[in-house]
Amino acid sequence: WVKGLPKLGVLWLLVAVGDRLWFALDHSVPAWDQADYLTGTLNYWHALQQPQWISADWWTRLWLLSSKVPPLTYLLTTPIFNVVGRGMDQATLLNLGLSAILLGSVYSLGTCLFTAQVGLWAAGLCVLFPSFYRARLDFLLDYPLTAMVALSFCCLTIWRQAVYASFLARKSERSHPKRRPSLLPDQASWLRAIGFGLCLGLALLTKQTALMFLLIPLLWFTAELLWWRIWQQVGLLVG
Repeated sequence: WVKGLPKLGVLWLLVAVGDRLWFALDHSVPAWDQADYLTGTLNYWHALQQPQWISADWWTRLWLLSSKVPPLTYLLTTPIFNVVGRGMDQATLLNLGLSAILLGSVYSLGTCLFTAQVGLWAAGLCVLFPSFYRARLDFLLDYPLTAMVALSFCCLTIWRQAVYASFLARKSERSHPKRRPSLLPDQASWLRAIGFGLCLGLALLTKQTALMFLLIPLLWFTAELLWWRIWQQVGLLVG
């Protein structure tokens, strides 16, 4: 997995250079949706100029700044505005970080399920897909949602692969017939469950429709755990 990271970094650098070159040449006016999300980000930026961390009313007002769209994309863009200024081109800098998350997640999935070479090819296809390229050039929720769903699915897959490997090892183990299996998850299982839970929370804070893409994998993993009778992992997933 580690050996492919330099190539993945070069791939991300090419994406970053290509995107910024496009913005340097493109001076068109943002469409209505992009302008609306930019306005929402500016509202959060203004509210965070004088934060009142211990005020419950301030937190309520902050949460109500967006009536239907979760605030994660707005909140992640606010520090960028503080550093490089406010504008549409500056807001799209967020997509550079999201590209790193997306490429890293796809590469990790390919490596976990197949080989590092497959992971690199999959990450390269993410760069070449026209729909992904167009999404990277817009300040919308499509690209953040794609990155967060890919990250959540990657964490869930890594967790599932580890549980499956442990299940096969215990199934084939015959040398300790009197050994009782532990009723509590180990530390690694806790870390995988916490990691997936955090990623799922970030995906839902990006857009609620993330659950539509993750519901089937979650149900599938739950059914597998019930079939394998690994109750401690079921407790972690449900909890």
